[in-house]
Amino acid sequence: MAQNVQNTFPKWLHYFDTIDSTNNYAMQRIDDGLAQQGEVVWAAHQEQGKGQRGKKWENDAGNVMMSLILKPVIPTERQFMLSAAVALTVAKYLQTLYDQWQVAIKWPNDIYLNDKKTCGILIENVFRGMHWAYAVVGIGLNVNQSAFAPELTLATSLAIASGKQFDLLEIVTDIRSGILNQLQRLSPDQCPALLAGYNQLLFRCGKETRFTERASGRSFDAYVQEVDAEGQLVLLSHKGIERFVFGTLDWLLTP
Repeated sequence: MAQNVQNTFPKWLHYFDTIDSTNNYAMQRIDDGLAQQGEVVWAAHQEQGKGQRGKKWENDAGNVMMSLILKPVIPTERQFMLSAAVALTVAKYLQTLYDQWQVAIKWPNDIYLNDKKTCGILIENVFRGMHWAYAVVGIGLNVNQSAFAPELTLATSLAIASGKQFDLLEIVTDIRSGILNQLQRLSPDQCPALLAGYNQLLFRCGKETRFTERASGRSFDAYVQEVDAEGQLVLLSHKGIERFVFGTLDWLLTP
């Protein structure tokens, strides 16, 4: 693991040419008592980059693979609000980069451009007793990647979706400051407005979509309604209103 020794990076940024996982490094800094609010670990290549449920993230030097260290001020019982705040911040930021993109948040926190995935977010929490001490927000954003493996039919990048190239350090800096600013403003009374903003960009909201329930294997069609304050996906199926927690459903999407 060779660290880039250039002195052009701000003090809050730990840049690596190659690393096992930016989230792992950030968690190690927490374990070692070295972590500071707002620190970012960024790598050109990850050997063991993490996605949701143990999946690996596409590893391309033209992409942003970063982890942001936070000290949450949100009550422990409102953990989903951190996820919503991060996803909404990234989605709104992407809207500013190219006004022709259709940007959506696929529950709980993937970002889609024009119905294709461009960003995955993985949040790992550190609790000390009942205290929510730290959150490590891992963000994998496909930026300048020009092609994907044939089986990744639902993947895209900012470059593919716009025909433009983007400055990676600028994106890392903007996402960091956007998330920190969003969290500074976030208080319990502002959670309803945050959730409303999240639901305004909810992927396939109001559209019939096919799902599989993991526990039962049941496949069914339902209309996406909203995400509630507990972070549950609310669907309208032939059974009526159904609510699902993260990890219990698979979306059956086709290109």
